[in-house]
Amino acid sequence: MRAKFVGIVSVCLLTICCSGVRASSFGPSVADYGSIQEAIDKNPGLMVYVPAGDHEIDTTIQIRKDGSGLFGPGRIVQKNKDQHIIDIDGVKDVRLSDLTLTRAEGSQDTELAGINVERSEGVEIRGLRIIENRSPRGCIVVANCKEMRIDECTIRNYKTMTIDDRTNNPELSGYAFRSVDGTGIKVHHSQGIEIVGNRIIEDRYLPTKEVRDEYKLGDLTIKPEKPGRLMPQDVFDTGYTNNWHQGAAVQVSGPEDTDRILIRGNYYENAAQGMDIHADHVIISNNLIYHAMIGMKAMHGAKNVLIDGNQFVAADLWGLLLMPGSASHGDQPEAENEVTKAPNIDGGTIVSNNLFSDFGYGGQNWNWADRQPEYPEQNVIAILFGQLEENPPLRTVLITGNLVYNSGAESEEDDIETRYNYALYLEEERQPAPVSIKVVNNHFEPGKKGVSNVDLE
Repeated sequence: MRAKFVGIVSVCLLTICCSGVRASSFGPSVADYGSIQEAIDKNPGLMVYVPAGDHEIDTTIQIRKDGSGLFGPGRIVQKNKDQHIIDIDGVKDVRLSDLTLTRAEGSQDTELAGINVERSEGVEIRGLRIIENRSPRGCIVVANCKEMRIDECTIRNYKTMTIDDRTNNPELSGYAFRSVDGTGIKVHHSQGIEIVGNRIIEDRYLPTKEVRDEYKLGDLTIKPEKPGRLMPQDVFDTGYTNNWHQGAAVQVSGPEDTDRILIRGNYYENAAQGMDIHADHVIISNNLIYHAMIGMKAMHGAKNVLIDGNQFVAADLWGLLLMPGSASHGDQPEAENEVTKAPNIDGGTIVSNNLFSDFGYGGQNWNWADRQPEYPEQNVIAILFGQLEENPPLRTVLITGNLVYNSGAESEEDDIETRYNYALYLEEERQPAPVSIKVVNNHFEPGKKGVSNVDLE
């Protein structure tokens, strides 16, 4: 009996000791320091544990040493709207995982990011929840970075009311207007970036008539003496633009040098644009876009983009848009007597095995229906001309294996109707018109005007 008792005590002691070892294996903990910043600074190159509970801050958490990072079940609450939550700059191999980041009441509408990452390499952001960081700047912002991964994060409510100011180039635009704007993940001037398995959802600022009227969205705040080349004449005449829903769930830009991007298995809900792509060598696969003004667009010098196996559900303006943008160009001298800038062109793209459904039922059909616009709107797949006459044309695109499903044909009820004009609109006349576009083995159900504006036989 005594031997059995000693054995039980020994097992209990061993369990306690082992439990202590497991607890200490977390390494340095925020609980042992006066602040999160102090814990990071005193443990350079180490992951710092953030225990459960709220951890309030009023200055940006800065990570400036290679190999550092934060992890744990804690919730970091930024009280200052004029500060990022976390800023990572000039480092390698930093990691953030499993945290919740948010802002206190009164600081949720901000001009700054939840996580700002610049000039860094090998950064990993995994399993975070970023809630109520409502900013036109973006929720997770990545600039001038390499070999970075963002995966399994949840971003909720990232849009805010702001002014979309386009006055910096009067020749092109020269005006400003009230908008709702925000981006879940924004990447620019970066290479080797993976965005995988994230959920990016907006359920606060939705594009309803009531929201538009309450915030006077679309009203011009600055009007030029004459319209720029990209300012629609009706906007100049009326002092109003219906293009007030701005931003994207994911935006990848900086087309002159942004390259090698993988966007896979993400879920987007109530975005202005599901994905806004201005980059080269991009793979976009197995994403689900639910309720968006535009499911996805690629322009401004988007080359060698593979768009495969995505679901576009309930887009209202375009399901997928490909076109050259104002930033697209051919060989271009940077300045007199300087080396010629390499071309920034659009094309070499494959659109395959995507499914488009419920077009026009994303909540903003009311804002786009029955217009006579400059651009052909409310087509599921649109392959368009360049924004400027000097843009090189979109070229060499393969469109194959896609299904456009006419949800409006399911029912004879009056409130269920077909809301797209064509399954595919391919510009043939306005210049610079796309060239070398191959369309084969798709199943396109006809819209209000037919399957396509061109003969697909």
